[in-house]
Amino acid sequence: MAPLVASSTMILSTQLESPRLAKDLEDCRKTCLNVLVAFLALQSIAGSTTLTVATLTLMLYTISLHIAATVDASRQLGVVIFAVLHAILTIGIFAVTSVELAFAVKSLTVAISIIILCFLPTIVTIFRYLHVAVSGDLPSVPLAGPTDVPA
Repeated sequence: MAPLVASSTMILSTQLESPRLAKDLEDCRKTCLNVLVAFLALQSIAGSTTLTVATLTLMLYTISLHIAATVDASRQLGVVIFAVLHAILTIGIFAVTSVELAFAVKSLTVAISIIILCFLPTIVTIFRYLHVAVSGDLPSVPLAGPTDVPA
C-alpha cells in the first residue's frame, strides 16, 4: 500500500508543478474575487450586513493568496499546500453562498436540498475517485487534461 501512496503523491506533485495548474489557480483566484465582489454588491444593495465581514475577509484572503502566488509561494510552501490554500477560498465562498441561500429561502431543509442537488456532480465525482483510490486502480500516468491548441 505504501508504494501506491508514494506513486500517487509523486503523480500529484508532478501535476501540480505544471504551468497549466499555475494558470488554473490564477483563473480560480480571479473567478473567486469576482464572485466575492458580486456578493459584496448584492449585500450592499439588499442592505444585508450579516455576511459582509465574511465576504470582506474572503476578499482579503484572495488578494493575499494572489500576492503569495506572485512571489512564487508554491515553491516556498510546497505545491500541495498551496493548492489546499486555494481550496480554502472555494470552501469559504461555498459557506457564504450556503448561508445567503438559507436566508433567502427561509427554510434550512429547502436550502440543504438545493445545496445537495447543486453539488450532486461533485459528490458523485468524489465518491468515484475514492472508490478507485481504495480499490487501488489509480492510473500510473497522470491523466491528460484538455490540451491547449494554439490558434
